[in-house]
Amino acid sequence: METNQNQNGAVNKKVYISMIIVLILLNTFTFYMYFQSKNTTTDLTSQKIELQHLFSDLSDTLNVRNTTVEQFRGKNAELDKSIAEKQEQMDQQKTEIKKLLSKNKMTKGELDKANALIAEYKTSISDMTAQVDELKKQNQELTASNERLNTDLTTERSTTSKLTEQNQGLSKKVAVGSLFQIAKVDVAAVKTRNNGKEVEVRKAKAAQNLRIKFETGENKVLDPGTVPLYVRIINPKGETIAVADQGSGTVEAADTKEPIQYTKKADIDYNQTNKTVVVYWGMNIKDPGTYKVEVIQSGHVVGQGAVQLS
Repeated sequence: METNQNQNGAVNKKVYISMIIVLILLNTFTFYMYFQSKNTTTDLTSQKIELQHLFSDLSDTLNVRNTTVEQFRGKNAELDKSIAEKQEQMDQQKTEIKKLLSKNKMTKGELDKANALIAEYKTSISDMTAQVDELKKQNQELTASNERLNTDLTTERSTTSKLTEQNQGLSKKVAVGSLFQIAKVDVAAVKTRNNGKEVEVRKAKAAQNLRIKFETGENKVLDPGTVPLYVRIINPKGETIAVADQGSGTVEAADTKEPIQYTKKADIDYNQTNKTVVVYWGMNIKDPGTYKVEVIQSGHVVGQGAVQLS
């Protein structure tokens, strides 16, 4: 009887010990799982914070790039379109990443997804950077090309200006060279006697006409043909004698472009050889004094003379 009791006691003791061991193992497993879960949660939180920092840095980089892009918009339509598409793609990625990172607690799957999206976001920014650099390169090349064109244009304008000045100078020389060099203009008061003979007179009241006579000389520069000359008679009062219905009028001065009043026009038929020209004028010459005469060609005074009448 006593032996059975001892045996039962030994069995119960073993059972108690087994139960204690099981309880210890259960507690140990529970504590292990608790700490493992805690460590996993801590690790996920740490990774989330790192991703948030990375995402923030990438967003700052993108903002800088966007500012740079705006400076070059409109210079390349094809590249503008590509960059716009890339920006739209990045906006979508950015929205998804923000949505995931805004959660208080993230699962490992969500964290992995956020990590993958951030990697894509980073690649998109790299692509954007490459396109911006390409746009900068194209703009620099375009600027350099424009500078070369402006330099060439400036050089061409300078050359054109010099040629124009040379041509103008040559034209002036040709114009001056085509003028008559009239050394002397003989001016005399004359009247015609009854026998038809013309004689010179010294008194203004006796004068019927002023006779203006000069020689053109030879000029091989001036083309053959009709050459208009304008005779200007200035009375003793300093006034130009002009009578409209007798052919008087005005001609433009070559230098000042101001109108010069003339007394009579004389068209001569010139063939590059010396020609004697005689012009008569018989109106408004009754006052005593000095009558001055100018011969005008192409707005230039090419000959002068005078006569004193009493």
